[in-house]
Formats: sequence, structure tokens, C-alpha cells
Amino acid sequence: MRMKNNFIAMFTTTTLLAVAFICTSGKASAQTKEEPIELKAQAGMTTRGTKTDKNIKVDEKPNKAGESANPPAGKAGTRSSAAAGCRVELDNSTGWFIKVYVDGVFRGTMGKWDDSYLTVLPGETTVYARADFDDGSYKYWGPKLYSCGPGKIIYFKMSR
Repeated sequence: MRMKNNFIAMFTTTTLLAVAFICTSGKASAQTKEEPIELKAQAGMTTRGTKTDKNIKVDEKPNKAGESANPPAGKAGTRSSAAAGCRVELDNSTGWFIKVYVDGVFRGTMGKWDDSYLTVLPGETTVYARADFDDGSYKYWGPKLYSCGPGKIIYFKMSR
């Protein structure tokens, strides 16, 4: 009887370890990373004065004093992978500061040689990036349209 109990205990332990291993390895592969998309810089026209960039809908602007936006679903309370959306990883392989726009809306400035990431909602999204210079000229990357879903990783490398 004792040998039978030892066998049952060992079988149960082995089964639980196998299930834990399968569950853990499933989570690790839940995010899929695509091949890097390398965007080469393109020279833009000088924009001093009234010319505007058609790829920018909402540019960088200061926060309004006393005003705060409500947190998105992924930041309010507990996190879930469904609410997280798609991760966009950005690689600034230049010595320039680069402004990043998603669907035409300013999302941040990357430092020289910097890496960054942002999370966007699943679906079709456009990424556009731009390095402005003190003489009014600029270099740009994109716009690049992509489609992503929950757990997917999109990788953009911006180079000269």
C-alpha cells in the first residue's frame, strides 16, 4: 500500500510539473515579434513659416495646468493582455532627436541613439517619425502603415 501511495504522489508531482512547464512556455511565446522594419531617413522640405507636414495631425504641446486625462484600460487597475494591445519597439540608430507620431498624433521624442517602445490599440496604425533641424529642414521616416493585434510586437529601426 505504501508503494502505491508513493507512486501516486510521484505521478501527481510529475504531472503538475509538466502542466506548469507547458503553461509557462505558452506565455513566453504569446508575444510574436516580426522581422525588423528598417526605415531610412528621407529629406523633407524646409518648413520655416507657414508650410505644414501633412503626416502630423496633432503636434507636441504642453500639458494644461490642473487638467489630467483618465487612464486607458491597460493602466486602470489590473492589467490584462487583451487590453495591452500591440507593442511598437522603436530603435533610433541616428545621432538626432526624433519626434514620433502614431496616427498623426505626437507620442514622444526619442533621444540620440535611443530605444523606446509604445503600446497602441489593435488594428491598423500609422507610424511616422521626424528629426527637425535648426535651419528649418528635416528628415523623416514613414509614414508606415501596419496592422497588429494583442501580444504582437512591431519593430521599427530608424537609420540615416
